[in-house]
Amino acid sequence: DLCHLLRAVSAGPWIVESIVGVDMTNDAVYITGTYDGPLERHLYALPLLGSSARPEKGSGPSGVRRWRKHVPFRRSRSDGAVRSAEEMTSPSEERADAAFKLAGIPGPKPPNPIRLTSGSGMHSIVMDKACRLVVDTHSDLDSPTRTCVYALPVGGAFALSDETDPQSRGSIIKEDDVEVQPSKYSLSRVQAMRLLFVCYEAQAGDKMHFIPTKLASIVNRGDLGMPGLYPSLSPPEILSFPTSDGTETLYAALYKPDPMLFGPGPYPLVCAVYGGPHVQRVNRSWSQSADMRAQHLRSLGFAVVKCDNRGSSRRGVAFEGAIRKRLGRLEVLDQVAAVRHLVQLGIADPARVGIYGWSYGGYLAAMCLVRAPDVFHVAVAGAPVTSWDGYDTHYTERYMGLPSENELGYNESAVFDHVPNMRGRLMIVHGLIDENVHFRHTARLINRLIAAGKDYELLIFPDERHSPRRLRDRVYMEKRISDYLVKNLLGSPGGAAGGLMRVGGGIGTTGVAAPKL
Repeated sequence: DLCHLLRAVSAGPWIVESIVGVDMTNDAVYITGTYDGPLERHLYALPLLGSSARPEKGSGPSGVRRWRKHVPFRRSRSDGAVRSAEEMTSPSEERADAAFKLAGIPGPKPPNPIRLTSGSGMHSIVMDKACRLVVDTHSDLDSPTRTCVYALPVGGAFALSDETDPQSRGSIIKEDDVEVQPSKYSLSRVQAMRLLFVCYEAQAGDKMHFIPTKLASIVNRGDLGMPGLYPSLSPPEILSFPTSDGTETLYAALYKPDPMLFGPGPYPLVCAVYGGPHVQRVNRSWSQSADMRAQHLRSLGFAVVKCDNRGSSRRGVAFEGAIRKRLGRLEVLDQVAAVRHLVQLGIADPARVGIYGWSYGGYLAAMCLVRAPDVFHVAVAGAPVTSWDGYDTHYTERYMGLPSENELGYNESAVFDHVPNMRGRLMIVHGLIDENVHFRHTARLINRLIAAGKDYELLIFPDERHSPRRLRDRVYMEKRISDYLVKNLLGSPGGAAGGLMRVGGGIGTTGVAAPKL
């Protein structure tokens, strides 16, 4: 065994999403993650081995040789025996955090990461191999996409600067002729990245903007932006509320109709869902404001909500793995919690609630309609998985296990056995040559609907795959979905589906009964 754990580099209730650069010469690792919250992504710097293990001068540019003196590889004692990790422990390691020792991780508890990106929202980062240049593609709820190139300071993010020399802060990096001096890790001395130029700015069109250094502060303030280009795309409101069992916090994006046109509410509500693994629908990015279906429905008088239920990504293993072996249960409960929260706020009319989604979202839309019929009255299920024994990739076994080992879970997670509970209206949309969720899923569901005597509406695209790609098909589909929701939800309050829900006396007492799942 030639390797052993030296120390933890990061720790805490947040996620490291990617490692974008490792600078051994300057004792820094650059990561993206959720330290500032699960609705944002930023670039951070962390010390790789800590200030007690600085590289020595005189080695090659890679810095690898510099570390051999400090990294405790297996070494021989004078008697020829191999030194153990305990024999190589320094006094600082002996004073490590107790929790880390209990977890078997040597060394002190890692420091908090240092954020390098400015501006709230989502940052997608590309860094060069030398860890000197950063390409940052950034957007926020009210800021369209912007791509900029930045330079890291000489000596890395933790380099000490000469405050009397303005050129020492973020000067342009040379390749091989700059001698990088060791520096001590210090939160208060971390240097900011310097803006070199703007590659792309959506508000100003597809243009290259070279920004002199003296204008960097102007650009950072947004004075060169053109916010008047997007007046009609109002950003959604970000909400948070607990799950029904109080164990987790859920986040949602709410698109409210214009009260000047549609009054103060409550409004008919449409839930836009995905809800499956590897996807986050709610975050601080421009894609939220540019959700054209949600914006269109808002313009018609609907309130639209997107809620990331348990099972969604960027929330940690416990949150994402909560749905394991029982798909379609907690997801429904969390969507119900979103509806209940908006009803309590007086935003949603509990008698007019619809839901739509595609792929896993189509599955969840159908499951909400059949498992929570007192809450959801209309569903549009696009390319839905209807039974996990028929999905064609290992994705199923990853989250459900083998059918022979989880027969009850497979049965409960299929739409089929819940069809008799359905009381609302269902539209199914599917492409006949869907290569991902095969049309067989819809065909099997239709057989169950017929057997149970349930009405449904079917929209088929003979030449489309997992999602309509031709413009004419896309336009037609959007119109049909919009018309279906208007027809079945945009009636008088308590009208179209008013008899499907237990409703109290007034706005303050109107409630949504939680389904028993």
